[in-house]
Amino acid sequence: MQFFKNLKIKQKLVTCFILLAVVTGVVGVFGIYTMNTINTQSESMYYNNLVPSQKLASIHAAIEDIRANQLLAVYERNPGTLQTRLDAISAAVESDNALLKEYEATIRDDENRTMYTNLTESLVSYRELRNANLELVKAQKYDEAQAGLDKVTQARQTVDADLEALIAYNTTQAEGVLTQNTADFKTQSTMMIIFIVVGIGLAVGLGLMVANMISKPLRRMVDSAEEIANGNLDVNVTIDSRDEVGELGQAFIKMTDHINEIMTNIDSAAEQVADGSKQIADSSMSLSQGATEQAASIEQLTASIEEISAQTRLNADNANEANELAESTRENAIKGNNEMKRMLESMEEINESSANISKIIKVIDEIAFQTNILALNAAVEAARARQHGKGFAVVAEEVRNLAARSADAAKETTRMIEGSIKKVDDGTKIATTTAVALNKIVDDVAKVSGIVGNIASASNEQAIGISQINQGIMQVSEVVQMNSATSEESASASEELSSQAELLREQAARFSLKKSSRFAYRSTEETAPESRGVRREPANNPVSKPTRIALSDNEFGKY
Repeated sequence: MQFFKNLKIKQKLVTCFILLAVVTGVVGVFGIYTMNTINTQSESMYYNNLVPSQKLASIHAAIEDIRANQLLAVYERNPGTLQTRLDAISAAVESDNALLKEYEATIRDDENRTMYTNLTESLVSYRELRNANLELVKAQKYDEAQAGLDKVTQARQTVDADLEALIAYNTTQAEGVLTQNTADFKTQSTMMIIFIVVGIGLAVGLGLMVANMISKPLRRMVDSAEEIANGNLDVNVTIDSRDEVGELGQAFIKMTDHINEIMTNIDSAAEQVADGSKQIADSSMSLSQGATEQAASIEQLTASIEEISAQTRLNADNANEANELAESTRENAIKGNNEMKRMLESMEEINESSANISKIIKVIDEIAFQTNILALNAAVEAARARQHGKGFAVVAEEVRNLAARSADAAKETTRMIEGSIKKVDDGTKIATTTAVALNKIVDDVAKVSGIVGNIASASNEQAIGISQINQGIMQVSEVVQMNSATSEESASASEELSSQAELLREQAARFSLKKSSRFAYRSTEETAPESRGVRREPANNPVSKPTRIALSDNEFGKY
């Protein structure tokens, strides 16, 4: 049975039709054989029994015709009609002889031949008496002929008895053949009915078996397909045949497993995409908020840097003026050295110049102090800006160095001016040392001129550096604004992605998956853990607001 189940549908159908053809052929051959047998027996009955019986009946009729014409010839006693009667008797005798020969040709057994021999002997006796009686009629011896009719009648009756015996024999033979045909018909009909019933049973059995082999698996697959159409992927189809239906079932099972695996992966991926998109949206919103606050802080820092730049330019202008004053002081000292006569006046001018220089130095000292404070503030802001403030930190350090140098120079200049004033006071008492003091003043003024020149150069460089810092901060501001816009776009895209992922999860939730397939996506999660979601640290950690630089009007006025 399993071998038959594993046959292809074409082979099954061909096998069934071959078996049906064989059964039909057997029934047909047996029916033809039965009909041929009955036909042969019927022909035998017809030619061996019915035809001889007809011939015997014809012989009997001819004898009766002869008897009638003979009686008419005897009792009419009419010479005019006698010849007609004799001709009729002669024709009947000829027919009788022909029929006897034909009957003799149909004899097939000894009993029939014996009875036929008795008939011919009876006919010989009958014909002799009949011919003798007819001779009396021809001689117009009607009374003798009439008297001899009894013997003729007795002889004819003997012939009739022999004919009846032959007819009865042929009838009995025909009845035997009929009985045999009936028995054969019943036997053959029974056999044909058996063959037909067996053929019908075999056809119905094979048909039902093949139909069940085809329809039941297809019915199971149709039911499973309806379950899948209703969203239930947890279906199992068992088909143990290897025919086309079995191959279709195996393909259906593979298709179901693949759909189940795909829907499981889609469900897991949709869940991860939804979680990841939510995390990205939260992180993007936090980043956008931080970038917005950072942009505001940078704008304030830019305003502060612009104020510092303006004050630095003012410092540079003051340093240039101090340089010019130092140069003028040096020229005055040279003139005082050449004009000893005007020493006192020169001393007074030097004293006044020294006082002015002392004031300027104090201003420079204050500028250096305020520049140092600004450099410290710039360093703090550079530390907060991290990577973007690296260059700004370098410039701030250089500004601090320049401020320190300016302070040192101011202190040195103050010390030297105080020494010059003391020497000028002493010069009023000691004229001899005036020239030496003036020479020393010239040297000191030259040094002051150099220091003031350095201060002017440093102030100019500081102005350039602050301008560069301002440009860098503007670039950082642009980057922060771009980051803020990008973060907002990312948050919007993440929210849209989260919505789509949630819709995908709702669609996937309509399917009932196999329990064994719910963990099919685990291997992917384990091999790529970093792709399971976006880190939440940026979203969970609050963004620290940068400290704003707030300078009062008085602090700005110091510059």
